[in-house]
Amino acid sequence: MRLSFPNNEHADVLLAQGETAIGSAEDNTVVLDHPGIEDHHISFELSERSTVLRVRDSSARVHVNARPIRAMAMLHLGDIVSLGTIQLVLKPDRDDSVRVDPPTASNPADARAQGEDNSTEPSRVVLRGVSGTYFGKSIPVGSRLVIGHQADAGLQLEEAGVAPHHAQIENVGNAIFLRDLGSSNGTWVNGVQVRDAVLYPDDQIAFERNRFLLEAPGLPMRDSETRFDDEEANITQTLRAVPKPQVEPENPAAVAGNSQVSSGLWWLIGVAAVIAAGIAILFFMRV
Repeated sequence: MRLSFPNNEHADVLLAQGETAIGSAEDNTVVLDHPGIEDHHISFELSERSTVLRVRDSSARVHVNARPIRAMAMLHLGDIVSLGTIQLVLKPDRDDSVRVDPPTASNPADARAQGEDNSTEPSRVVLRGVSGTYFGKSIPVGSRLVIGHQADAGLQLEEAGVAPHHAQIENVGNAIFLRDLGSSNGTWVNGVQVRDAVLYPDDQIAFERNRFLLEAPGLPMRDSETRFDDEEANITQTLRAVPKPQVEPENPAAVAGNSQVSSGLWWLIGVAAVIAAGIAILFFMRV
């Protein structure tokens, strides 16, 4: 995970395990000498399971996705943290970890037929609003969800930057895809601007001010291997899985040599035991 500064107040910062302190004082991990930044403003605590923001000065102004934070907050990729007038975006270590090459879609007119789900069971894939109009609400994705500001969109977002039919999310088997439908500025996935993308549980998807977490219990996480048809699994767009090293067979001659050394050692131990027993018998006879 890294901190990205969209207005270039600081170079991107990779978060390490443990604490990363931010403030204007020189003893911080990241020093921001800007108006409105307190000596010890905030800190990020990164572990294998969570990322926690802590406010270190009660007078510090801190917002996460435009919501004020007084003490602490759990963070996700894609969150925007505001420190006064400075903004930080939590992004993956590399932008290309968000795959932008989902399998080719069918004709948009026939898209509903792809993965059509006629069951009455609740959808296992939902968008949970974390900021904006749908904050706190859950929107089922079903087999296909169209997002836009037109009335026939499954998820209607009335914002200037959202197209009438902005994008669609497809739930096909054990994979979820985002496809652009002709928007002018695309969509943000985990803080990375994309048009099409392969989505995973816990991804944050942003359409202007509206942000959603993708919840899909039971589906592969982003770090898992996912295959589409006969495609070879990728870890990211550019990194491939490292093959498990093969163990070389043992040298038969070395094994035989080790066996001979072991036999000789046991012979010496036996001789020493016999000598010790003889000395003990002589000792007791003299007594």
